[in-house]
Amino acid sequence: MTTPPTHVVFDLGGVLIDWNPRHLYRDLIPDEVERERFLEEVVGQPWNRKQDAGRSIAEANAELIARFPQHRALIEAFYGQFDRMMKGAIEGTVAILHELGDTGVPLY
Repeated sequence: MTTPPTHVVFDLGGVLIDWNPRHLYRDLIPDEVERERFLEEVVGQPWNRKQDAGRSIAEANAELIARFPQHRALIEAFYGQFDRMMKGAIEGTVAILHELGDTGVPLY
């Protein structure tokens, strides 16, 4: 027998919301190889995790612009056009969220 959850924590990007930087950068960097290189080497996950941990966007942008001044506009687009990285809800996960909420499980 499985014990029901007492609390459930949902992430947003990639869990409840279809969030992907490629949604934005496909328009800004048409060449796929160049785009993937930029997403990996410039605005990759190690950099993004620091903002998730609380670093300010201004500090994050300043760090990358100092290292990659030729990509200033693309770096600033990451948070300046953040809404373009979201393409709607991930319906299956949202359905689970509603099911759990209907049972009274605290959701975060």
